[in-house]
Amino acid sequence: MTLRQLELFIAVAETKSFSRGAELIALTQSTVSQHIAALERETNTRLLDRTNKGIFLTAGGEIFLQHARRVLAERDVLLQAMAGLHGLEKATLNLGASNIPANYLIPCFLPVLKDKYPGISLTMRIGDSKEILDELKSGQLELGIVGGRIDDDVYSYDPLLKDKLVMIVGPDHPLKDRQSITKEELKNEVIVVREEGSGTYQALQNAFLLAGIDHASFNIVAQLGSNEAVRRAVAAGYGCAFVSDLSIQNNLRHGELFKIDVEGLTIDRQLWLVKLRERTASPASIAFSELLKSSAILDNLGQCCNV
Repeated sequence: MTLRQLELFIAVAETKSFSRGAELIALTQSTVSQHIAALERETNTRLLDRTNKGIFLTAGGEIFLQHARRVLAERDVLLQAMAGLHGLEKATLNLGASNIPANYLIPCFLPVLKDKYPGISLTMRIGDSKEILDELKSGQLELGIVGGRIDDDVYSYDPLLKDKLVMIVGPDHPLKDRQSITKEELKNEVIVVREEGSGTYQALQNAFLLAGIDHASFNIVAQLGSNEAVRRAVAAGYGCAFVSDLSIQNNLRHGELFKIDVEGLTIDRQLWLVKLRERTASPASIAFSELLKSSAILDNLGQCCNV
């Protein structure tokens, strides 16, 4: 079994096609098929089901894919470690971030990173917290920044930044001039929320529970897949929502959204820097993490979001 064979397998698994996988790695389809067959003989396991509708991973193939990604990720760490002997002159870091850190933290941090480590190239995947944690676990990402946690011993979480969720309404909403409302009044409103895998939705559910609010008693009219979509829906007059305070500074300043307190309800949440506990950190990952945690950006993020 070779690293090249693992690359071939991943290409076929991800494209669900021998021909497209072969194109990705510049080999003939017959050569790729031979290598996959060799892997199946060596593992004594059928890894792929070949059907008229395409290629599908077997249960064994799913496990093999997960470990193949991890092996190649460790290969990349090894190469970076060797390069680290000569300094961080050229290194790539695969980072995943949920919506709020991806849109409001990382853009402000990039100039700091470039100034300190110009050789680090950042590739960032944006998804909800669950998606980022899943891809971290599969080896596709080395670091994640998320607003929601999954209690699993494979992850190592490092607290990074506190965020606050606030209630917003649009400029035509009858509550826009109110400073605050009661929890009972909130039950009369239609609410737009993020999807269930997001850290925002997790924080909202936890806060309702702590405040003794029955989540099922609310009129939730939509679950949307991004913070931007939620803000735009509310600004257009579609109910109210709870979103990150960091994300609405410009909207508040321009009168596009209005912030309202809910009496007896405070929604604070932690943003986390997360990695796999047993994965060896690359020099780029170590440098990025230490610089981010020590950066003044974390203390002045509100000013950055006002730009």
